[in-house]
Amino acid sequence: MLKLLTATVLLGTALFIAPADAAMYGTTSSGSSMSHSMKPSTAPMRMAVPWKRILTKKGRIWADSRGFALYTYSKDPLGHSTCYGACAVAWPPFYAAMGAQPVGPWTIVHRFGFASQWAYKGKPLYFFVKDKAPGQVTGDGVGGFNVAR
Repeated sequence: MLKLLTATVLLGTALFIAPADAAMYGTTSSGSSMSHSMKPSTAPMRMAVPWKRILTKKGRIWADSRGFALYTYSKDPLGHSTCYGACAVAWPPFYAAMGAQPVGPWTIVHRFGFASQWAYKGKPLYFFVKDKAPGQVTGDGVGGFNVAR
């Protein structure tokens, strides 16, 4: 972990990549191998955020960097996820990369098993397994889940 964090800092940038396959949702840190000839950057660290606003048939919502809709769960108290087991299979958490830091209303919720999940205004964020393409919002209003706005 320290080696990955050091490599990220030395590169002067952090990159969040969201896997494209349906079995893996969320974001992970992507490290890259550095040659010994690379010198530390003096440029300020730039962070790529793993979310964006998109326009859907439900209006403007939050999505991951690929454009997949993000959802909140009405049963989650602020700052805590209650979606585990079968719930998390149907509603995969929007994982935060190791070392990710809160940004404004975007915070991090810690899940069991040492995983971290993004939250917006304290509400943990999820994907819906039946959303198969960017911009789909098939989970809005299903079982207490609603698109994040």
